[in-house]
Amino acid sequence: MALSNADFRRMIAETRETAARPLPPLTLPDRMPARIERDLSRPAPRENRDVRTIEIVWTTAPAPSGSRLLGGLALVAKVLALPALVAGSLVAQPAYECHKQKSRGMLYYGTTVQMCVNDRLAERAGSVQAMLGRSTRAM
Repeated sequence: MALSNADFRRMIAETRETAARPLPPLTLPDRMPARIERDLSRPAPRENRDVRTIEIVWTTAPAPSGSRLLGGLALVAKVLALPALVAGSLVAQPAYECHKQKSRGMLYYGTTVQMCVNDRLAERAGSVQAMLGRSTRAM
């Protein structure tokens, strides 16, 4: 059975759709019949009755292994890793310093660790804002 261009295009179109149906194996002859009459001046080749065939088996792609949930969690972890590291590095040092001050009794009366951390972060934001203001004025 020879595979025509229309059959090949139909197979490609079916595989690109979401519903992939399994196809039967295709069998193609190894040699195509001559379309032009043989030249009589040349001797005719000896006919070989043993016809070899090439078999093409068209199957659907295997399902991806692993859980979709794990793949989704890995993607979320990759996307959120950098912002989490940046935010953690900004908050980690003031939180450590405020906890150390509390353990040594160095916080003002009624001041909590959270208030101390917020104050330190506000100081940092103010210093960054002042630095940006100076650099824009310099430009």
